[in-house]
Amino acid sequence: MDLSIISYLSFLAAFQLLFVGIFLITHKKGNRRNNILFASIFILIAWNMGVLTLQINGVVFNWKFLPHIDDGFFLLYGPLFYLYALGIIYQDHKLTRRHLLHLGPYILLTILLLMFRNQKPSTAQEIMTNDLPWQYYLISALMYIHFFAYLAMTHKILSKYAKVIKNKYSQIDQINLGWLSFALKTFIFMGLASLIQNFIGLAENRYVYILALIFLLIFIFYFVIRVILKALEQPEIFAGISRTESVKYLGSNLTSKAIEKYKQRLLGFMETEKPFLNPELNIGELAEQLSVPTKQLSQVINQSFNKSFFDFINTYRVQEVQKILKEAKNDKLTVLEAMYQAGFNSKSSFNTAFKKETGQTPTEYRRSML
Repeated sequence: MDLSIISYLSFLAAFQLLFVGIFLITHKKGNRRNNILFASIFILIAWNMGVLTLQINGVVFNWKFLPHIDDGFFLLYGPLFYLYALGIIYQDHKLTRRHLLHLGPYILLTILLLMFRNQKPSTAQEIMTNDLPWQYYLISALMYIHFFAYLAMTHKILSKYAKVIKNKYSQIDQINLGWLSFALKTFIFMGLASLIQNFIGLAENRYVYILALIFLLIFIFYFVIRVILKALEQPEIFAGISRTESVKYLGSNLTSKAIEKYKQRLLGFMETEKPFLNPELNIGELAEQLSVPTKQLSQVINQSFNKSFFDFINTYRVQEVQKILKEAKNDKLTVLEAMYQAGFNSKSSFNTAFKKETGQTPTEYRRSML
């Protein structure tokens, strides 16, 4: 199989990644620190793609230290993405000197490679045809463990964030960081593709190596375009959550008797005042209307109904949609109009909540009434 296609793809990927990296660094909107962290990932991958392009075309530099500089870049991807996620999720997150410890594995590996550098294969053809020492596979395995460990930590804080916003807001489509979740899944996928390329491809079959590499390069194009577009759509007014918000029921010590009391007050208020009709309702506003501390109201909803605030409010909205449709089943009122009347302002959230509560799509429910 001709390596020219990989040469073209790797060159284009390097150019695209470098362009996006420079764009993020010079982008005036958003948090500059976060933009630089994200840009660093793209620039480092661009470097790797550039080196790959040179290897495929047989270009070898006389500087013996240069090939070892980027050997450990894989040890930087995980920490950079993790620190970026922390900055996006926590509004009170600050970079300190202790965060430099995340660079330790890369610095250590680079120093060791420079101290004990040898004549490793330089071109792509040599890499595929030479038998690599067992130390290469051991170090590579440790690097992949390091990479996936950071992705696991990122997944943990992203999951915690998702729980917090569902306990705080009744509409989360614009703040759910779906693009960051997609970026995380993409990094996992790219890590697995890279694993196949490095271990299966080199050890068994050069065609597997080439196909895995082509697939990886194509996916990089898709990843960059989608993540950047989604990231730029994130509302600037939303600044994330504070770390204290991730601690469940902080400051709330309700007894079971008090929980039941607040529960009955909440149910009565929901039936008579219908606060869920406000599309922008959040738990702070509802707590103020009930004259109940926010943390205590959150505890009441979670423990009494086994639901987040988001699900609790949307349950009432779905019931309101059903009521509106029943009362107007012979009129020309559309499902979309009923959705807005009930307090939803997102079609995707509405469809998901309606299917979860009724087991039917809104359209199916409307048809069953005719």
